[in-house]
Amino acid sequence: MAEERNEKKVLCEKIIRDINAVFLKDQDLASFEIIPKETNCNKSPVVHVEHNLGLESWCAQHVYDHAHRTLISHRRQTTAQQLRTLQQQQQSDALAKYLNVALLINPDVTTFWHIRRQLVQKNRLSINKELQFSALVLSIKPKSNEAFAYRRWLYSFQSADAIDWPNEIGICERAADRCASNYHAWSHRQWILQSGPCLLQSELLRTEKFMRKHISDYSCYHYRQVLLGRAFELNFALPSDCGASSGPSPLASLQQLLANYGLKCEPQAEELLELLLPLVDRSSVSSQRLRSFLYCCNVAASDMRLCAEQRLMYGPRDCFELHRRAALKFIVEQCVRLQLGLTGGQPLHLGSFDFEKHPFLGAVRREESSLGGKHRRWCNLHLSFGYPAD
Repeated sequence: MAEERNEKKVLCEKIIRDINAVFLKDQDLASFEIIPKETNCNKSPVVHVEHNLGLESWCAQHVYDHAHRTLISHRRQTTAQQLRTLQQQQQSDALAKYLNVALLINPDVTTFWHIRRQLVQKNRLSINKELQFSALVLSIKPKSNEAFAYRRWLYSFQSADAIDWPNEIGICERAADRCASNYHAWSHRQWILQSGPCLLQSELLRTEKFMRKHISDYSCYHYRQVLLGRAFELNFALPSDCGASSGPSPLASLQQLLANYGLKCEPQAEELLELLLPLVDRSSVSSQRLRSFLYCCNVAASDMRLCAEQRLMYGPRDCFELHRRAALKFIVEQCVRLQLGLTGGQPLHLGSFDFEKHPFLGAVRREESSLGGKHRRWCNLHLSFGYPAD
C-alpha cells in the first residue's frame, strides 16, 4: 500500500511539473479544460494545443488531492515559518505550481486564493500574470466568484487609466455567454461600469446584441436597466450630429412609442419635449440634461419595441414582459422627475402626480390599462396609476 501511494505521488508530481512547464513555455494560454478520458494510455495526460491547456479526467482528482494536501500542509506552518518561506523565490515558485493546478481544477477554495494574494503582496507573483491566470480559471469555471473577486483585488494596485477596460468587458461577456444567468459575471461588469472610464455607448450596443442572442437570460436585461440608469445619472447622450442625414432619426424609437400611444409628432427634439415635458420651464434645465433625457428615453423606447418583437418571434416569456415594464417605468419616472423639478437624489412619489394633466403620461395610463388585470396591478403598485380594483 505504501508503495502504491508513493507511485501515485510520483505520478502526480510529474503531471504537475508538466503543467508548470506549459505555463513557463506559453505566456498566452487562453483556456483550460478537463478532457473526458477514463483510463491512462501510458502517455502524459497534459495536452497543450495552440494556447489551450487540457488535463485528462482520469488523473484530475488524484492531482488535485495531492496539490491540496501540499498546500494545506503549507498553511499549517507557523506564521514565522511561513514568512521565512515566502522570502525565498524558489519556494514561492514551487508553491505557485501547486496553486495553479488546484485552482484550475477547483477554483472555489478561498484559502488558495488568499495564498496567491500573499505571494502577490510579497512580489513573488506578477499582477499581469495573475490577471492572465484568473482569466484562464474563468475559461473553465465562468461562474467563479473567487476569480472575479481576485481580479478586482488585483486592479486595486493599478490606476484606472492603466487598465484595459474593454478587455475586461470581453472576459465578462465570454463568461456570461458560456453560462446563463451568470450573476458573478454581470456583477463584475457593473463594477467595471462604476470603476472604469465611460463605456456607455459601446455597452449599450453590446448588451442589445447579447439580448437578441440570449433571449431568456434576464441577467443581461437587468444589467441593461442599470446601464440606462447610469447613462441618465451621468447626463450621457450621443453628439447631436452623430446620425447621418440620410439614415433614420436618432429619436425614431421614441417617436414611434408616442405614436403607439396615439400621439403624433415628428422625431425632432423640440416636438418630443413639448409632449414629454409640457410643464417644464426648459430654461431652468440644462441643455445637456434635456439631450440626455431624450437619448435615454429613446433607448428605453427601443427596448420596449425589442421586447415586443421578441415576443412575436419567440412567444411570451417573463423576461420580455419584465424588461418592457422596467423600460416603461424608467420613462414615466424621468418624465415626472423633470416635471416636478427633482434632482437625482430626491425621492420620487408618483402617487402625488396628476397623470391626466400630462398628455403623454395620461395616454400611457389609458393605453396600458388594456393589457390585463395583472399588468394593471403592476402599474398601480409601481407607477401609482390608480386603476380601479379588478
